[in-house]
This record gives sequence, structure tokens and C-alpha cells, in this order.
Amino acid sequence: MVAIGVALRRRGYEVIISLAQPYAKVAQDAGLIAEPVIETARFEELLSNPAMWKPIRGARAILREIVSDFLPRHADVIQRYHRPGETVLVSHPLDLASRIHRDADPSTPLAGVHLAPSILRTFDDPPRLSPWPIEVRRPQWLVRAAYYAIDKIAVDPVIAGNVNRARADVGLPPIRRVMHDWWLSPDRILAMYPDWFAPATHQFAPRLVHCGFPLHDAADSPSSLPINRPIVFTAGTAHHHCREFFSAAAKACHSLGRPGLLVSTHAKNFPDRLPPNMETTGYVSFAKLFSVASAVVHHGGIGTTSQCFAAGVPQVVRPMAFDQFDNTTRVERLNCGRWLRNDYRITEALQTVLNDAKIIASTEAIKQRIQGDASERAADEIQRLMAAAKLNIKSDI
Repeated sequence: MVAIGVALRRRGYEVIISLAQPYAKVAQDAGLIAEPVIETARFEELLSNPAMWKPIRGARAILREIVSDFLPRHADVIQRYHRPGETVLVSHPLDLASRIHRDADPSTPLAGVHLAPSILRTFDDPPRLSPWPIEVRRPQWLVRAAYYAIDKIAVDPVIAGNVNRARADVGLPPIRRVMHDWWLSPDRILAMYPDWFAPATHQFAPRLVHCGFPLHDAADSPSSLPINRPIVFTAGTAHHHCREFFSAAAKACHSLGRPGLLVSTHAKNFPDRLPPNMETTGYVSFAKLFSVASAVVHHGGIGTTSQCFAAGVPQVVRPMAFDQFDNTTRVERLNCGRWLRNDYRITEALQTVLNDAKIIASTEAIKQRIQGDASERAADEIQRLMAAAKLNIKSDI
């Protein structure tokens, strides 16, 4: 989101961004007006909770936090900065305040930014939502029934009450099945991934536009990149509980006789003793680091996944929650890596991706398909949306 804001700022727009307090300085340094809506202490509390990284409990915890705390705070930010006829809302999918504002004021256009395809309900090719071997995927009527059950049992009981109270505050009627179709922008959906990564999302065209992966990487680089082509291991910059995974990683590198690099912003994740061929580092530029890696073992977040594609590096993916299962499925479908279902099989998975000529060829082919700056393409679409809204306003006068 910051990268899109930077692209708009370069075009002369004033950009206000709501975000968690730990990221406020990044936005401010980029010339954006930062409005923190989640304090650092609360943000760290959420991420340090092991339940956050479970397939169902994590999603419910995030939704509960969003509607109880984030929604009213963000609604206040919108009210303070909104300028009739001059404002366009650019929202994360979980920014329900912007979606409510769009219903209350249809003259304010809304561009919904989707970083991963898992949140779009494509009934002919539904996204993977769990690690379980059996998920409802066919026929379409059964997929629709499964989504209906999820909404009735797991989603609406958590968020519909708060959403409808916020709607009532601005004179709007209540809604049901908040996350079925309503939460999608009626104006424009910016898919921040290429169409070949999720072909089924074409069903949302022309409202949906594929912009490609936003490969903006604001992290500092180490003074010198490793020259021994290590296997890179990361569980995500926000993860507090990967010490056992890193221990398994060290054993795997020892068995393979290969160097390894453990990446985490939390030093407590690193094992106390590591073999000589293992090193550790804090968060660094993945764009630069992955270009010199022999393989990357990661959690399946869309940012890390896309950086692996761009670097042409084989992946071993160990998803834990959220969009990670779906991203991992797509990595395997493109033959760019393997799903690691148990850490004790990490050595076997690495042997496969490091030595399979077809996987290596696939990663290179995908690397060649990565195109341009997705943030600039997103900014183009936002400008078009704004121009169309102004034309509509003039025609109504």
C-alpha cells in the first residue's frame, strides 16, 4: 500500500494512509501522511499470539480486531480528510470503513487493493483456504453452499454486528454475508498479482484489473551479500515463534552439506547454537538476497512468494495461515517449488527443488514473465477512476 501511495505522491497527490504504528515512519519517510490506527503495543500483542498463526483462529482473531477497533478509527480518518469531489478511497480488503463510506457517498470512488487471490471467491477454481487434504472444490453448487455455511457460522457472527452498527450510524440498512460480495469495491478491484498467477479471477473483469506483483522492497541491504549461495530460511518478518523451524533448518543444511541463512527480526527465534555453515540476519532486502540464494524456504506470504518468482529461485513453502495455503498451491501448480507439510521432511523437500531440472527451468521461465512496476499500474487505474468520478459529478451539475 505504501508503494502505491508513493506512486500517487510522485504524481502530485496528497496521500493519507492508515496503518499500524510500527510502519508509520516508513510512510512518513516516503512523503505520505501517516495516520496510525493500531498502536505498537497492540500490534505486537496480536502478532506474538501463537493462535494468530492457526488457519481458523488466526482469521477470526484478525476479523474481530478489525471490526472492534480498526473500523471506527479508520472511519474517523476518512471523515477528517474527505474532500467532496476530490477524494478517492484506496482500500485494503479488510478496510471495511472505506466500503461503508462508499455506500453512504457513492460519489466517492473506491479502489480495492487485493494483494493475493485467496480472498476472491472464484467458484470454478476456488482458492485453497486450509492445510487439510480435502476441501470442497467441485461442483460449483457445493462450493457456493460451503461459502454460505462459512459466512453463516464463522464470519457474520464475528463481524456483521459491528459492520451494521457502523452502517446505521450513517443511515444505511443492515447487510448479511459481509465477506461474500459486498466487501468488494463496486468501482475497481486492483489485483496486485499477474493474471497467470490466478487465471480464474478474470471472472471479475472488467471491474478487476491485474496490475502484477508490487516488488517494492524498502528494506536495507546488508553491506555485502553472501557469496556462497545459501539456502535462505524465513518464517515471515512478523512471526515470533519459529525457533523450532530454524533448528530443523540448521539440521537440514548440515545433512545436505550446504550453507544456510536464517532471517528474522526477532533474535529470540535463532537457536543458541548453530553449525559453522549457518548464519543469521535481521530483515534485509529480499529482492537482493534472493537473487544470490540457491533456494528459499518460507511461509508463503504473497510478498515473499512474489520476490522468489522475481529472483527465479526454487521455493519450499510451509504455510501456516491466511492466504499462505492458496499461494503455496499456486507455487506448486507453476512447478516453482514444493509444499512442506512437516518440518521433519525439510531435507527431502530441499533435495527435490535443488536438483529437479524441471523446477529450476520453471523458476527461470516465471522470472522472465515478471513485468514492470505494478504500483505504477495501480496508480494509473486510480487516476482513471478519479477522472471518471469527476466527469460524473460534472454531468450531474
